[in-house]
Amino acid sequence: MSQLKSLPDSVKLYRFAEVSESEVGEHSVIGDFSRVRKSSLGKHTRIDRNNFLTNVVLGNYSYTGPFDMIFHCKIGKFVSISYGVTIGAPEHNYHLLTTHPFIYNDEYDLLDKRDLVRNDKFDKPLVIGNDVWIGCNATILRGVSIGDGAVIGANSLVNKDVPPYAIVAGCPARIVKYRFEKEMIDKLLQLEWWNWDENKIRENAHLFIQMINDNDL
Repeated sequence: MSQLKSLPDSVKLYRFAEVSESEVGEHSVIGDFSRVRKSSLGKHTRIDRNNFLTNVVLGNYSYTGPFDMIFHCKIGKFVSISYGVTIGAPEHNYHLLTTHPFIYNDEYDLLDKRDLVRNDKFDKPLVIGNDVWIGCNATILRGVSIGDGAVIGANSLVNKDVPPYAIVAGCPARIVKYRFEKEMIDKLLQLEWWNWDENKIRENAHLFIQMINDNDL
């Protein structure tokens, strides 16, 4: 189901998929029972089944696995998100007497509207770079920045920034190692291959299908 005026003809919506107040790029796919709200999806993006995305910017060629929950964040291009991942979930204020939302949500009808507490569960920004791989069942908390090329291990809890091309794992996640040596990382960050057009990527296919070294760049 789409509540948009139109979607590109090349976009495929599977059974009971919902897209509302969102932009979806060409050749994108929204899987069974997934909901995409107030978001912007780039071209060739793929949202697997049973996802929920709200206020998300998702770059070109990025994809999710099934059963992902993604809230109020910006995600770069060519990002691989596995299944069961939670990104940017809303936070509760545990410094007050209760963490229950009746203190700021009038739908519970327990407090007068004038007494409701102002609460922005999404006030901490969350940014994920390009070419990031996020393993299954990982949780990424609000306020975190994940650098280009990083890898998030399965079942990790990310509660602080992750440098570019770092591999992190654990609960809380810690740096295990880096994908490349510093000199190579600096070259890759300068190269920004994820911003190349399709033809340039095709012309440099050898860089993506073999182990690279300094002489290749």
